[in-house]
Amino acid sequence: MRAWLLAFSLAAVAGACTNTYLYDQRRDDNLPRDRALTIEGEFCTPSPNEVVRPIKIVLAMDASQSMQVMDPNGTRALATVQLLDNLPQEPDISFVVMLFAGSTTAWLSRNGNPEFDRVTDYTQADKDQLQQRILNFAVPGNEANRDSTDFVKPLSDIYALLNEDIALTRLMQNNDETRARYSVIFLSDGQPTTNQDEELLCGDAVRRLRQLKDLADDVRVNTVHVFTPTQPIASSACQVDGGVNNSIIGTNCGIPEFPPGVCSLLVVNNNAERLKRMADLGGGDFRDFRNNEPINFLNFSFGQVRRTFSFDKLVVSNHSAPPGSPLLLADTDSDGLLDEDEFREGTEPWVADTDGDGFSDGVEVYFRERGANFTPNQEALPDGGGLDPGCPPELRGVDSDCDTLTDCDEQIIGTNARRVDSDDDGIPDSVEFKLGSQPSSKDLQQDPDNDRLPTGDELVMHMDPLRFDSDNLSVDGYRYDVKKKDGLDAQGRQCWTFKVSNVALANTLPDLRDPANPDGGEDLYRRGAGYNDLFVTVSMTPGDDPTGRTILRTCRHSTSRFPVGGIKSPHDGIIRIEADQFVAGCQSVVQPASP
Repeated sequence: MRAWLLAFSLAAVAGACTNTYLYDQRRDDNLPRDRALTIEGEFCTPSPNEVVRPIKIVLAMDASQSMQVMDPNGTRALATVQLLDNLPQEPDISFVVMLFAGSTTAWLSRNGNPEFDRVTDYTQADKDQLQQRILNFAVPGNEANRDSTDFVKPLSDIYALLNEDIALTRLMQNNDETRARYSVIFLSDGQPTTNQDEELLCGDAVRRLRQLKDLADDVRVNTVHVFTPTQPIASSACQVDGGVNNSIIGTNCGIPEFPPGVCSLLVVNNNAERLKRMADLGGGDFRDFRNNEPINFLNFSFGQVRRTFSFDKLVVSNHSAPPGSPLLLADTDSDGLLDEDEFREGTEPWVADTDGDGFSDGVEVYFRERGANFTPNQEALPDGGGLDPGCPPELRGVDSDCDTLTDCDEQIIGTNARRVDSDDDGIPDSVEFKLGSQPSSKDLQQDPDNDRLPTGDELVMHMDPLRFDSDNLSVDGYRYDVKKKDGLDAQGRQCWTFKVSNVALANTLPDLRDPANPDGGEDLYRRGAGYNDLFVTVSMTPGDDPTGRTILRTCRHSTSRFPVGGIKSPHDGIIRIEADQFVAGCQSVVQPASP
């Protein structure tokens, strides 16, 4: 009996040892699902000398006859020179002085045209001459009535100057980070000759100036009220309301008007209130100079040319996988339309824009489901027709900001085709659109699916902000570990180390198009099955203005591969990204080798 048991035991052990080297045929049908990656590395904020933002200042001053009474000592002219003396002597800081009286505006630039002069080009003699020109302003002939005041005309001229300067700057510079910051200082005693409140406070005379900030780094309208007469005005006999109703017929946002001689002090207060409201509309500051206080412009914030930045967000996104990265779903061409939906639509899952009309398949299907007239798989006609209208031929296939959304896609979505992050919330437009949030509005604090996770957190962890999926967070969510390094590096940069794990790969399709097809051929780049498009971004906010325009550094990676035949790429599941691989704007993407 003992011999039999011993023989049986030896046979069992021998068989067990032998089977450890046998091929498990179940591998043919059940591949291992180790498809998670870890992305680690380092990123740094820009050096203070790396991001240079031009500062441009417009000093618009009332030159009507009333200013000789309200500022008899001419402190506004001295304040202009003091400002120039106190501005940093940087070639990227420029200014222009505009005087307005009646219906005439005069530009006190070097050549008399509406254009900016650099502060560094002004000598002391130039500053002295500018001071005299402000105090001795005269209009030749009878071109202007110095006894009248018009606010709308100078504001319109300032708008034309800024609009043209922004357009010229965009033509000369492709880097979004070099957009100028414009500051307007509008100085007056505060009362146009005829009531213009409908245009100033209810209309767009000021608002449209502020709206130019969408095209620049920022545009702010600051206002200055001046009332420093030699003789004080009597106020003891004033009624509280001036004896009139504090409302203006025909408007609900104007300043009350008073009959002449009722109460001068109330008129002065209302003039100051008008300028204050203009500053509120213009996103700027208001200063009020009374009681013989000399005017100065030194307390206005113009920002800094050389800026420091603070880390805001790190976002990793796999454009080849839908939110939550379900195992059986993939988006091979990263156009926002799943492969199974592409087959149903009759579009090609390897091409983001199947019919070549400039709109990607995902965008066309998304808006078609919401009532737009889009067809993602049309055929072009010889005369150029047959495709969905709306995208100019020269923009088809163009992605100016390299955020994986075409310029024409962004026009339909409502985002800026030259900015990776249009709404300045730190998350790229493509991530927001493809995961289901609003890339053109700040909605990161909302929770539309009521799963107790704000939209911003879901986007960062690659979850679905429109589906109650917080119960799956521990399994599906990306996991972040970001640490600040001690001290600054040799370039004055603050660097951080990071590690993002549980980034799941999607099982994308191999490109099976016929090489004989016009879209095919030997020169056509084809990817094999399993390759994924990873998009890594770092957003940073300016240290001198935490609410200002964010900047992004991006790194695109497309050589990682879902386990094909049981082996994923990279084999150890770790992607290393160095600090210099995060770049501003576009970069060449490392592609996998052809299969």
